[in-house]
Amino acid sequence: MKTGVDMRYENLIADARDGELTESTRVRAAFDAIYCCSPDLESMVQSLTVLGLSADDVSLVGRLADWVMNVAPRGPLPMSPSEAVALAERVHKVTAGE
Repeated sequence: MKTGVDMRYENLIADARDGELTESTRVRAAFDAIYCCSPDLESMVQSLTVLGLSADDVSLVGRLADWVMNVAPRGPLPMSPSEAVALAERVHKVTAGE
């Protein structure tokens, strides 16, 4: 049975993959999917490190969070939508214990 968080993640990741949406909307949806996995933004990076996310991916999450908080929806994008989706999937895998 899927929890509300799992369903929300799946909806957001679907939006992030939706080529009909703008690139900035897709990148933001990928960040929101990551945020579903670790909703405490201040400790997100620390918790992702402890859970075993690679240092490179932790850095990318930080870059994405900075864009969302300080730049979005303007450009330049911190990464492509496909890179943001792949990052969100890796974070979800680590936080879901898969």
